[in-house]
Formats: sequence, structure tokens, C-alpha cells
Amino acid sequence: MSTTHTTTLAMMDCAEFERSVDAFLDDEFEPRERAEAEVHLAGCARCEALAATQGKARRALKAALREAMGPTSRFGRAPEALRRRVSTALERERRPFWRRLLAPFPLATAAATAAAVLVVVAGHGPGGQLVEEAVRKHHRDLPLEVTTASVAPDKIPAWFAGKLDFKPNAPHFADQQARVVGARISNLRELPAAYIRYELPRGRQAGLFIVDDPDGRFDAGGRDVEIGTHHARIINSRGYNTVVWRQDHTVYSLVSDSDEDDLIKMVKASSPGP
Repeated sequence: MSTTHTTTLAMMDCAEFERSVDAFLDDEFEPRERAEAEVHLAGCARCEALAATQGKARRALKAALREAMGPTSRFGRAPEALRRRVSTALERERRPFWRRLLAPFPLATAAATAAAVLVVVAGHGPGGQLVEEAVRKHHRDLPLEVTTASVAPDKIPAWFAGKLDFKPNAPHFADQQARVVGARISNLRELPAAYIRYELPRGRQAGLFIVDDPDGRFDAGGRDVEIGTHHARIINSRGYNTVVWRQDHTVYSLVSDSDEDDLIKMVKASSPGP
């Protein structure tokens, strides 16, 4: 028998808003998340000022990029078709990939590097939408509903019983590579998901999303790689690496700020759950 799980609205604090301000300005929040952010901004002058400052810088950057691509600019050397595509994209809210590419440069030099940036962007397509959702939710670092302070690490998978319409069989990662911190109910767009957070060596973290996908709706994108017995895909997005693999109807998405090689070793050393 399936059970409907209902979660209450989480209160957003300053630290969470600061981590997510770019996603807020890029209009990437779901309605529920945007409502939490707006409630917080209404009572926090510091975060409201942060959002205003970031928004102003974003608008100035867009203007500099448009100028750099103009017909009279010496930097507007990208092919005409490419400039048209980017000009169209600039009319919409910019995805975070632009922010990562331009962050190391002062705004005054953004125009001078615009043509080169356009070429770089053209060669990097985003991963699947569900992977983008997994990265965004892991980055938000929402509160866990259960932690190892109250439940033994090996009992965490059993905590999901009755809370989802499927049994999330969590793989076991080698003890020296990953330590379970806790878990919560989540979702990747329309797919209910189990989320388990891990602490890794050198202060890194990882989040494992487990979804039931009998209809094959989970499109990971990325590049193919064989990891042990797993046929997996690796996606690089927003400064995170994600490894996605399937076992029958179950799809696992492991998101981490660890190096790609370390994440591959982690998956390779894993064993199936009970």
C-alpha cells in the first residue's frame, strides 16, 4: 500500500539564501522555494541588499556582453549564427553556467573576453533536467529529516519504509570513502526520491538521490563510462560532478563536489543494498 508523504515548508535562513542567491535571481526556484525566499527577504535587510547588488551586477554583465557582440565591436568575431543564438538566450534569465565562466574576471574586462566565452559555451551542453534538479537540491543543503545522531547509519535506508511508493535500495559505499550523515524525502521534478547525504574525505560531501523509473523517463545526458559492473554517465554541472547509473527500475544519482576520479572510485567500490 502506498503512503502519501507530506513535508512542511522549511524556513530559509541567511546562509541558505546566500548559497542560493544566484539560483533565486536566475528564477530557478520552484514556487514553494521562491515563496520561502521572499518571506525571508521581507524580514532580512542584509539578504535583500545582497539580492539587489547581485541583480545589478548581473544586468551590467548582460549589457557588456551585448556590447561585445555588437556589429561595431572588435570583439564580435563569433560566427553570426552563434551570436544570434546567444543574443536570443540573453533575453531569457541566464543559467548558472555563464556565472561560473565569467566569475574570475572583473566586469570591466567581460566585454574583452565575450567572444571567447561564446565559443566555450557553445561546446558545453547541460545535462538532463533531472540531473540539474539533483544538483540544485543537493546544493541547497536542505535540513535532513533523520540523522545518524538518532539512527544507526546502517538503519538509514530502512527509515524510508512506508514513506515512498517504492523501496529505495541504497548501495553500500566503502567505510573509508563515505560516512552516512542522514536522509530526507525529496523529489526530482515529478519523481519522488530518497536522498541520503554522505561526508567524504578532505571535507567533501555527496548526496545520493534514488528514484523509481520503470518508464525510463530519467535522461541523464553527459558522457558514458563503465564503472565496475555499472554502465554509468558522468555529468559536470554548476561545479559539481554527478554519476548516474541504473539497476533495473532504480536510478541512482550521486552528486558531489569531489573530483571526478574520486567519485568514480567511490561508485566502483560500492556494493548493492539489501
